[in-house]
Formats: sequence, C-alpha cells, structure tokens
Amino acid sequence: MLYKYATTVYDKENSLWMRITKLFLRGDNLKRAGRRHCAALEDSDVVQFCEAESLFLLLLIRLDKSNRLAKKYMQHISNKFQRKLAAYCIKNAVDMVISYDTNSEVLYSILQRKAPNIIRVMDNAHPNRHYLYYSYHEHWDCVGEFMRTLETCGYLTDLAIAECFGKEARMANYHIVASKYSEEALRFDGIPAQNIFRVPYGVDENKFREPNREYSTQRLNVLFMGEVNQRKGIRQLLEAARIINSLQIVFNVVGSGIDHCADLYEPYKQYVNILGYVSFEELLHQISTNHVFLFPTMGEGFGLVLLEAMAAGMPVITTANCGGGIIVEEGKNGFLVNVGDVDAIVERLQWCLNHPDELAAMSQNAIATAREYTWSKYEKGIVDSVNKMLQK
Repeated sequence: MLYKYATTVYDKENSLWMRITKLFLRGDNLKRAGRRHCAALEDSDVVQFCEAESLFLLLLIRLDKSNRLAKKYMQHISNKFQRKLAAYCIKNAVDMVISYDTNSEVLYSILQRKAPNIIRVMDNAHPNRHYLYYSYHEHWDCVGEFMRTLETCGYLTDLAIAECFGKEARMANYHIVASKYSEEALRFDGIPAQNIFRVPYGVDENKFREPNREYSTQRLNVLFMGEVNQRKGIRQLLEAARIINSLQIVFNVVGSGIDHCADLYEPYKQYVNILGYVSFEELLHQISTNHVFLFPTMGEGFGLVLLEAMAAGMPVITTANCGGGIIVEEGKNGFLVNVGDVDAIVERLQWCLNHPDELAAMSQNAIATAREYTWSKYEKGIVDSVNKMLQK
C-alpha cells in the first residue's frame, strides 16, 4: 500500500551525507545512525527532504546545552519539511498521507487549501496535548517541585501552546491511536469516534532473556525504565520508596533525564538505586532480575515499555492514563492505581512482597498477555484501518 516513506535522515546505501557523517561519529552515536534504516523497505521506497539541515541539527543539539537555538532550528526544519512533503504529495497525486502529531499543521493546512481530496491521517504516538493540559492540571497537586522536570513540555503549562495542538488534531480527517486514553484525548477536541482507529502496539518478546528471578517474602525488586521526569510519575515512585524505606523492597530506576534537575533526586538516593542511562546488557539484566515494573505515568499514548516488561515476566503497576487501561487485568497481570496516589503504590508493592506465590503466577500471566500483542497484529490493524478510511 505504501507509495513512499518520507523522512529526513536515513541510512541509504548510496547516501553521501551519511557516509560523511559516519566518519565523525563514534560509539552509540554511530550505532544510532546505522539504525536509521528499515530492512522492510528498499532504498527506492524512501524519499528524503531536508537531510543536510537535519544532520546539522543533530550536531547542534549536542552543542547547544540550553536547547533554545536547537529548538528554533528544529521548528524551521519541520515547517520546511512539511511544505516540501505537501508539494510532493500534490505532484504525485497520492491518495493519503499519514503523518505524526506535532509535525503536521503546515502540511495539513496546505493540503486543505490545495488538495482536499488527499486524505489526511494523524498517527498519534502521543495523546492530544490539548487534552493533556487539562488532564495534568486535574492532578497538578501531585507534581510539586517536580514541575521543573516538565520545562520542555510547554503544552502542559501554556494553554495557548496546548490549543495549537488541538487545532492540528482537528485538521486531520482520521486518527490512529494505540490506547483508549489517546482516543479519549481526541474526543475532547470533538473528533468523532468513527474517525478514530485504535491499533495497540506489539512487542518483540524474543528481545528479552528468560527471567532469572526467585520469589520470596524476603525481597522484592521494583524496576522503572523510561525517561525520568514527572510525565512518567517519577515523584510518586520516589515518595513510595521513601515511605517504604525497607531493604526488602529495592527500587531500581533506569533511564535518561536524571542529570536534568539532579538536585531533585539527591534526597531520594538513600531509598532508590538511580542507575541512569545504562548499556543494553545492563538493561537486560535489570529486566530479567526485577520482579515488578512500576510506571505511575500521568499520561502516555501507550507506554510500549509496559508490554516489554510483561514480555519479560514482570507484572506492572501503572495508571489508566496509558495502555495500562486496556492491557492490565487487575490482580491477574498487574494493578492499576490512580494518578498521583502514592498510598496505593505502597499498598500494592507491600502486597507483592507478602504474596510471592501469587506474584509468580501473575508473572506467567504477564508473559501470556504480552504474547497477545504482536507486531503482525499491529500491521494487520493498520492495513485494515487504512482500507476503511479509503472506503469512507
């Protein structure tokens, strides 16, 4: 069904820009460049716009510690990319364009005026940010001083910015979402239910090692992995660790972002192992040896990490403001808690420690749940959704 895949930086075999760039890259940066490639696509399936500018942006992001210049330049590239993509779609008379949220307003605006026959579809990896502004503010009292970790999320503090995202969402003809929560976020802006197609993500269970854990009332290892900030509910995790304050329940936090507002985490280091960004080998070790995955997010599009944790045999404790609302069966493969409810987190973790046999059974149920969410099902769901959009 694909006419072309449009992007900026891509590792094509004959790409002069990528060959030059790789000469200056080392370690993880070189590996990341090599991953800008999809084995399922021929190089001829990929069309690129703004490649040189985007490569320069990657350099600028590393040099501009304040991120102000990089952010402005990123928006310039995004707008230029969208204008070029709109012209390409019109010239080649495509039937549909599927684009991501936050980078589509210019594209949709041009197509609305010049080619309204081209179906505009938004793939919502993130919930509608207009809705998130209000959703987060309902629980603003649980944010506290950790609001500093949300400084890059202007849509959470500035209603005008949030409303721009709502406007962008309303310009699409159809939407693809991964969770019920993301569907609710779009309905907030008046998007009809029949124009929203929910397709949950999949998980590659072979990516993880066989679990290497034992269950007892003597020790419970609790894992968090992801971007460390208040969007993920990090304050509630830290407060739960402080309240529990027991050698029997060990908290391990893996992910980037700890260096930002590092002083906020300092008082909690006696209660939590803050590991930061780790190697893939260490990540696999953490995934295979922890018993429970804690993810008290304030709002996610899905939280693919939940499926990854389940695939490794970890029951999850999370909120309904993500994919947890559809994949968690209470008491069977995990638990749902309300956003900001530290007491509920503490209660659930104490239960897990005191019921090792039940937790072991929940581990097997978690694995069984993850196996129901495959990438082949996701692919079929996308194809079916696109066909329905074309037939309307």
